[in-house]
Amino acid sequence: MASRDAQFWGGVVVVLAALAVVAGYLLGGPRAVWTVAAGETLLVMAYVARRFQAKAHMRAAGEGPDAGHCERCRRARERLEARAR
Repeated sequence: MASRDAQFWGGVVVVLAALAVVAGYLLGGPRAVWTVAAGETLLVMAYVARRFQAKAHMRAAGEGPDAGHCERCRRARERLEARAR
C-alpha cells in the first residue's frame, strides 16, 4: 500500500512540475523556465539529502555514548585516531 501511495504522489509531483514549467514559459519565457527548473532541482536535491542523512546516521543498538553512532562514522573515527598516534 505504501508503494502505491508513493507512486501516486510521485506522479502528482511530476505533473505539477510539468505544469510549473509550462506556466513559467507562458508567463515569462525561457528565463522563467530556467528559474522554475532550477528551483525544482534544488527542492529535489534537498529532499534527497534529507532522506540520505536520516538513513546514514541511524544509531546502532547497544552502542555507548562515546562510540560512533554508525558504521561509517566509527571507521572515520578509527582512521583519525590512527593518524593521531
